Amino acid sequence: MPETQADAADCSVAGSYRGDLDPPALVVSASASTRRRYFTALHELGHHLQQTDEELGEAVLAVEASQEFEDAACDAFAGRILLPDDLVNTHIGPRGPTATEVAELYRRSQASRAACCVRAAQRLRAPGVIVVYNSTGIVSFAAGRGDIYPPARSTDQSTTPLLQRALHMQDREAAVTKQNTTILYRDGSRYDSLYGQATWCDGYVVAVLTTDTVPWQTFAPPSPQGRSSTEKYWECETCQDTFTPQSTCATCGQPQCPAGHCGCTLQGERVCTQCWMSRHRQQFPDGNSAVCRMCLE
Repeated sequence: MPETQADAADCSVAGSYRGDLDPPALVVSASASTRRRYFTALHELGHHLQQTDEELGEAVLAVEASQEFEDAACDAFAGRILLPDDLVNTHIGPRGPTATEVAELYRRSQASRAACCVRAAQRLRAPGVIVVYNSTGIVSFAAGRGDIYPPARSTDQSTTPLLQRALHMQDREAAVTKQNTTILYRDGSRYDSLYGQATWCDGYVVAVLTTDTVPWQTFAPPSPQGRSSTEKYWECETCQDTFTPQSTCATCGQPQCPAGHCGCTLQGERVCTQCWMSRHRQQFPDGNSAVCRMCLE
């Protein structure tokens, strides 16, 4: 089905679950990439299981934010199928992921770069982040673990020591390392003295940034300057609220704003049944409305 016709009213991916049909149907956007279509189909299968299995259904209803919980569970379900533990264990060693291993996991699977980053971040042995940058050093996706907040999507990291090396490397099959690299945040603060490794992956740069215990170096003690020199703030990409992060989402690894928004929320889109445009959830009056605010004005 074309993406503009996908009835994704209550789903965080480019598709929907039609339990009202006989038999039930999984709707997947035709314009998405092949890897994303795989993820979307499995995500919607997760919704089918949630709504047809009594035990799973009770688990969803027991949570206050049931819709967000169900979506997160479906994401985790899809990720585990596309990247099962055996596959992740094959490509990521016991000392934690290298950038080369994350890129190889992507090449050897049918999962997206973002899904590979999330699974790799779960294997970090110390606080850190796995980041995907475009060819100019702009963040495309980031997943974190521990008390290091990942850089926000669309932020420019091209001036950081690791990215400066990676963007100018001649051998796109090799990996570059830097012992004292940084993360730049939107408020101008930074996280200093991180161990970093980066490599190219299908036109993008994948990097592993962590405080210590890196697999590409025999001895990597924690840096005494690991903390950011100034208090870090985060700007919510959904409600534009600026806040001091207190917790991160277990699914996407991004900080959660006071309203509970994170990277998972940003993925949530709906298709307006009047203009048939794909719009963010915040562009609808409430959680049940099928018509966007612009059409209602």
